[in-house]
Amino acid sequence: MDDLPLFPFPPGPVMEPPPEYAERRSGCPFGKVAMRTGGEAILLVRHRDIAAATASPLMSRNHARPQVPRGNSPDFLYAPDLLINQGTDTHAKVHRTVTRALGPSRVASTSEFVGSIAGALLDSAPDTAGPADLVAAYTSPLPLLVVCRLLRIPDRDAARIHAWAAAYAQVISLTSEERDREVEDFTGYVAALVTRVRDDPGDSVLDELASPAAGLTDAELVSVVKLLVSAGVEAVSTALARMVLQLLLDRRAGWTQLRERPESVPAAVDELLRLAYEGNVAALRVATGKVELPSGTVAAGQAVLLAWIAGLHDPEVYPDPTRLRFDRPSVRMIGFGGGRHICPGAGLAKEILRVALTTLLDRRPDLRLAVPPEAIRFEAHKIGNVIQELPVRW
Repeated sequence: MDDLPLFPFPPGPVMEPPPEYAERRSGCPFGKVAMRTGGEAILLVRHRDIAAATASPLMSRNHARPQVPRGNSPDFLYAPDLLINQGTDTHAKVHRTVTRALGPSRVASTSEFVGSIAGALLDSAPDTAGPADLVAAYTSPLPLLVVCRLLRIPDRDAARIHAWAAAYAQVISLTSEERDREVEDFTGYVAALVTRVRDDPGDSVLDELASPAAGLTDAELVSVVKLLVSAGVEAVSTALARMVLQLLLDRRAGWTQLRERPESVPAAVDELLRLAYEGNVAALRVATGKVELPSGTVAAGQAVLLAWIAGLHDPEVYPDPTRLRFDRPSVRMIGFGGGRHICPGAGLAKEILRVALTTLLDRRPDLRLAVPPEAIRFEAHKIGNVIQELPVRW
């Protein structure tokens, strides 16, 4: 293992994947890497391999399995109550229930209030030629307030929820003891929220999940809410900031295109999610049986890393992959997973992003970067490379 390349690779240029991915796609598409947290795994870098792996029921996402490599630092993915770490029947029940609660009718019903929150955030931001941090003013609070509304969390608790979600998803630096305290407080808050909603039903996503018909236990519901808050806030916020930055690169070429053709925003969301995917991260799977993939065979018990950004830049599927194009043929977004582990909130996330971009184009048409792209500061975390500040003018 000492001779294996270390993963994750060093970061590439601004908003571009590390060059090692292209090298491995052409010369070593099914080779092993040593994980910096410990253990080794096959690194998948071709779109067809990643798509096949996500669809295979033999590729387990359960991080609690004894064969799964793990490091010395705490990681929320190894939490025993996490949905992905549940048995097959429990996972199927919970995943089915959450998917139904976040289905097309719920997505359609959120558009108006997402737009109202987005508009209010931009209206409250000062009209100034001076630099403003778009992360603090818009890309961070928007998904936070939307998720709070969907889960009946009062706005007055939003700041606490944000801090807890960041600690749970490990997008802030804390000691093990500090993180344990934050997660314990987060769990206690969510447990009290679940009790309150069960005692006083309403019409939110949480109410649907807490209804007797859903059949979820309190423990299952608490785990689901923690995951929805963390993914719905941190992942969407990270994606939105990266998408806006991508549009503002190359002398605002993408931004100008969308201003001239706002009807392209839905297609732009798909393309931006591909091109601006959350950096140099990969999902861990362990084969529970022999799995035949296009580039090779995975033995039972073998760990595999799915390098999303490599697959999303595979020229076999996306010709000229570093180019921003809103007219690409539709391809299933592998970044949302697949099979029984496909993200149940994918439709909702895309709708939040669509409304966020539409509102930003309408309210801040002259948006532009206030600093050179290379001055934008990223930090690598479990969910990807998070933009710390996005200085802009409008």
